[in-house]
Amino acid sequence: MEPAVIVLIVFGSCGAILWKFFDSRHKERMAMIDKGVSASELKGSLAFQPNALSSLKWGLLAFFAGLGVLFANYLDEVLDWGDASYPSMVLIFGGVSLIVFYAIAARKEKKS
Repeated sequence: MEPAVIVLIVFGSCGAILWKFFDSRHKERMAMIDKGVSASELKGSLAFQPNALSSLKWGLLAFFAGLGVLFANYLDEVLDWGDASYPSMVLIFGGVSLIVFYAIAARKEKKS
């Protein structure tokens, strides 16, 4: 493909996504005005409540993804597995990290 076409597709896609986001937000606000609901009434019910375990999840994912890269590098250097080992090891170790996180979160939820 021509590079100009690719650039147009990328920026066109980003523009379409932004347009749809702002259009749907506008429609939502217009519906709120029609029903007589103020935005301040909804803010209390939709307030962002951070999850205490979110940092643990992302920390485990980053740690195990790093281990996956190190293990893939070892496999590439010692066993000559090639470059295909990198994405596969990152995904395998990342999946293991999410399973570990699930076990920790389930245990913590069971206690409380």
